[in-house]
Amino acid sequence: MTPTLKEGVMSRAQPHSLNETSIPIPENLFGQLAQAEPADAVEIAKELPLQNRARLAAFCYARRHLNHLGLLIASTCDLMTLKRAMGTVGEVVYRQSRDVEKTLAAERGKLGAGNKITLATAANVVPLRPVQSMDRED
Repeated sequence: MTPTLKEGVMSRAQPHSLNETSIPIPENLFGQLAQAEPADAVEIAKELPLQNRARLAAFCYARRHLNHLGLLIASTCDLMTLKRAMGTVGEVVYRQSRDVEKTLAAERGKLGAGNKITLATAANVVPLRPVQSMDRED
């Protein structure tokens, strides 16, 4: 851990939460990947060692806003490497990554059809307790 200066006292930096996985590549490279066009992201990913690519694909796939990037990176990996990095989910990701556009289109279709949010109406609401009037004289 790297020491940090906190109110004049040297202390150790706090490690990541146990539930938070750190990015498996340098942050500046991750920034380039996240901002790159899909074809460029694939080319950047191909320069990484295979195990790093698979771990990065798992990291991105697990985050909704980076899911597409995870699939693009996974498309550069073989099945066994993805399974080692992701467990049984690796097989699903492998299949989805073989046609990223089709996978994303199907996902958009699921989100658009039948997932409408409705608000409940108060027509049949029965109070849990009798309503007490403020006019009572006790």
